Amino acid sequence: MNRKADVVVVGGTPSGVACAVRCSREGLHVVLVSFTSRLGGIMSSGLGVTDNVYAGFRAPIYEAFVRHVREYYRSVYGEESKQYQACYAKGKLHVEPHVAERVFTDLVHAEPRISTLYRYYPVSVERSGRRLSAVTLQSFDDGSLIRLEADAFVDASYEGDLAAESGAEMRTGREGRNAYGEPHAGKLFVFPGGGPISPDAVDGLLDLRTISDSGQRIFADPSGEGDDAFQAYNFRVILTCNPDNRVYPDRPETYDRNLYLGIVKKPEEHDDSTFPLRSHLLLSDGSWSLRSHLPNEKLTWNDPLLLGANLEYPTANWARREEIVRKHKDFALGMLYFLQHDVAVRPEVRLEALRWGLPKDEFADNGHFPYEILVREGRRLVGRYVFTEHDALQAPGIQRALIHADSVGIADWPVSSHDCTADRRSGSLNDGVLNLTDITRASQIPYRVLLPKDTDNLLVTVCLSCSHMGWGTLRLEPVFIQLGESAAFAVSLAAELGTTPGKLDANRLVRKLADNRVMVSLFQDFDLSAGQGWEPAVQYFGTKGFFDAYEAKPEALLDWYTARIWAKALGHLAAGDLSPLETADKMAKERSRRAAEPEPVSGNEFFQIVKYELSKHGIEGLRWPLETEPEEAITQGNACLMLYRLCGGR
Repeated sequence: MNRKADVVVVGGTPSGVACAVRCSREGLHVVLVSFTSRLGGIMSSGLGVTDNVYAGFRAPIYEAFVRHVREYYRSVYGEESKQYQACYAKGKLHVEPHVAERVFTDLVHAEPRISTLYRYYPVSVERSGRRLSAVTLQSFDDGSLIRLEADAFVDASYEGDLAAESGAEMRTGREGRNAYGEPHAGKLFVFPGGGPISPDAVDGLLDLRTISDSGQRIFADPSGEGDDAFQAYNFRVILTCNPDNRVYPDRPETYDRNLYLGIVKKPEEHDDSTFPLRSHLLLSDGSWSLRSHLPNEKLTWNDPLLLGANLEYPTANWARREEIVRKHKDFALGMLYFLQHDVAVRPEVRLEALRWGLPKDEFADNGHFPYEILVREGRRLVGRYVFTEHDALQAPGIQRALIHADSVGIADWPVSSHDCTADRRSGSLNDGVLNLTDITRASQIPYRVLLPKDTDNLLVTVCLSCSHMGWGTLRLEPVFIQLGESAAFAVSLAAELGTTPGKLDANRLVRKLADNRVMVSLFQDFDLSAGQGWEPAVQYFGTKGFFDAYEAKPEALLDWYTARIWAKALGHLAAGDLSPLETADKMAKERSRRAAEPEPVSGNEFFQIVKYELSKHGIEGLRWPLETEPEEAITQGNACLMLYRLCGGR
């Protein structure tokens, strides 16, 4: 069977849904391909929480998802209900899987230009030079084939199979420290608190702190070598303590209690240092801990991690992947059975564990067990830019992370990692566990990480171009949803201009995103939901180095020092040789030199400086672009708006 579309989106993940919905709203005909019979990926399979630090408006489709989830709980249970109060707190969404699936499905079904294929996966592609011309899909159910032709393709899957089939360079595992000069690359051991450290962990120790009040010390393996390890997988099992909604699963046929004995031992009782288990439900004293609460007396269980069992998954065929998934499923159900029934578990813990079971109203056609495993880290594209740890740390000389002129989104979660191997040093956590809360900065994500080197009409929104350490801040669904929408804007803009996404002028794309309230620069002193007229301009110039910190101060009056730097920077932007980092560095140095607040600038004075700088590059005949009076002092927000209107599509 042959079909045609404007764009094919592979992956029914939240990123794929966001991409398809935005493409449709931009007038494009879309085929959305889901590997499963559901939409929503891991959000519909138990993740339950949108992990994010930034709580403000970041992109329209993401905000629509949050809004629809909240409206569901409000309309079904009432505004004063526990369910409505529990679904959203401190900027984080807490959502039951069936609700997430419903919202994602409704978003797709509301778009008449989206056609959805369920339970298909890519098996081959056709190329013409630097473009993909078609992809052939195979059914998981009957093996039938469908050939899809399109002008553009998006790989929004957790596996990255379309990108791999296209010939894009892909990578798994951890880079060595020398690959990108990342201080935390390679094998790494965290020592929680201020406890003793074994003698072999003296050299290379880094003094950092965690998200809690207790300190952490980090030992980076002296070899600095990379390996094939990456973050362990698990199912985000949903549990409920509601007796009317609770069902206990049967003991798995493969159950072996010896696999779980380590989680009830104290660290000093282990006979070696490589026991691969830990349980988020058991504290060090053996007591019970509940985390990640969801509405309706549910929680999402982030255990168990079966270290090393996932290494084949990213590049395996689907038959082998399904074997790996079954092993993880049996392991998860076996751990739950162990905690509930084994005599090695303290009686009070067993009693508490028996309060929890699988919910009858989730995954009813799958034994009340999640449909998808959490592919916490898999293939990573090696694209036109590799996002590394450095991109998420404070850039030299300024008070924010590295600035990218082609930013298409933001990452705000700390650089972090779950267990990668079962190796330990005495007193440490498993190798790879990390949370760099204190040194991570909200970062800009460059468009180039979505683009393979040798293909111009393929974008990759989940298996991004990044290092293992860079992945540590990018790996969250809010980021994937935003990048899915940004990719859709890139596809639609390329179609409008008669080009391909890989040849698109990134400057025009950033303007398109800013105009449509897609966050490309994070600032802590305003929220995009306010709808101020200067917001797109401030967002845009945040990618050009006009701000050296996370405050835009849009209501502050423009001063002479800033006016001169911005005017010269606009001239460089017009000439095509602007360096955002150099511009931000000038702003930082100028700020440090000031002995007192400089005099404010009137709108007309700033306009004259700008006209002079642009005249150097042959740009003449400019007219006053604002609705304010020229002789009035101009705010920084309106100054950005002036420049934004004057530079147009340049």
